[in-house]
Amino acid sequence: MTDTAIATTEPTRQAIATQGRSAPLKVTGKLRDAIEQMVWYGLTRSEAAAKAGLTEHALYVAFRKPHVKAHYLGELEVLRTSERARNIHTLVEVRDQTKNQMARVNAVAALEQSAETQGRSTGSVSLPGLTIQIITQSSSEPVTRTIEHDEVPK
Repeated sequence: MTDTAIATTEPTRQAIATQGRSAPLKVTGKLRDAIEQMVWYGLTRSEAAAKAGLTEHALYVAFRKPHVKAHYLGELEVLRTSERARNIHTLVEVRDQTKNQMARVNAVAALEQSAETQGRSTGSVSLPGLTIQIITQSSSEPVTRTIEHDEVPK
């Protein structure tokens, strides 16, 4: 039997070098760990890279890849959504305190704006075409105007 025909249970040098790396167009291993450290624990890029076993430059370069950026933004959206209830409770606490009246006013405004935004995002209907929204801070009710146009002849 030759040396090449002998099966070994030890991983190859290449297999050892690629351990903890992400698969193509997937975010796994050390990169995923670093992103989770940044999003869920609030670490800086350099701290997260060190904790995951990457260099800061490697993490910086990884964020230039669209699939890595998409994964990062997806994790941020999960964090934002999961923290939304606590944010509302914090605004209510600020509103209910009596020491800082301006903070109370701002908390009420933020709560009302959040309610308007939520109502708009769930209650609006999108139709094909172009929609232009002009939102001003002074307006309490959105004004919707439909501009009719003729179809362009072919």
